[in-house]
Amino acid sequence: MLPNEPWSDLTARWRRLDRSGVDSVWSCDHFTAANRPDSPWFEGWTGLAALAAATERVTVGLLVGAIVSRPPTMLARQALTVDHITGGRLELGLGAGGAPDDQAMWGVDEWSPLERSERFAEYVELVDQLSREREVTFSGRFYSTTGAVMHPGFVQGRRPRLTLAAHGRRTVEVVARYADTWNTYGPTLEDAVLTRDLLWECCDRIGRDPAEIRLSVLLGIMAGTAWTSAAEFEDVVARWHAEEFRDFVFYDPPYGRPGVRVAATSAIDAVLGSSLPSLRSSLE
Repeated sequence: MLPNEPWSDLTARWRRLDRSGVDSVWSCDHFTAANRPDSPWFEGWTGLAALAAATERVTVGLLVGAIVSRPPTMLARQALTVDHITGGRLELGLGAGGAPDDQAMWGVDEWSPLERSERFAEYVELVDQLSREREVTFSGRFYSTTGAVMHPGFVQGRRPRLTLAAHGRRTVEVVARYADTWNTYGPTLEDAVLTRDLLWECCDRIGRDPAEIRLSVLLGIMAGTAWTSAAEFEDVVARWHAEEFRDFVFYDPPYGRPGVRVAATSAIDAVLGSSLPSLRSSLE
């Protein structure tokens, strides 16, 4: 769910989805809308806290939290707070990337691809520690903290499920080590399968069972992941499911980029009303 509509409309949409039978509802963590920077836009974590409080059942999170926008200690504290607001329904998402203009708008110099991947690895390591332990001291190349106290801890009694978005080898290695869920936007199913195979290789290399990591896809950004009707959505999900993907995140309201087809509101209504029950039954 993009945070780009009047607040009352966003709240109504989150509540509708909470009642509709979906498993999770997500927002995002950019400074502006990448392709419409002059449009209305709300901040990620504060928006998530308020919108999540309007729900009762669904898992909530940011797909995904941007490491450029806040220190890892602050992110961990924000995550803990949202976890308490929701009674333990937070899934913690992180990614190394961002919209093209995000870093300049945040006032942070652009990172090289190598520095970005190294920062991501260190950031995730520290957030993982902060999410598991009551007090953390950490000294890294990019991030550090002394005696960071994480009281009262997460409602879930452990670290929330960690969803990491990654596509390059270095960041995929971080997924293999820390993630509960790997998220991709593709860009196509064929591309995603290649990255999935790389993830499984990285898991094998460190002795982790790849089956421990759920595979998640964000549908609708790129050609090959978009859909225009409930029938097409069911076909897209079935094809990705056949390649071991189990979590499917799509845009509500419909959203796309030039040249990428998107679903009409009526198609989303059909997915929620009939496709979800059918897919749950047929793909179990």
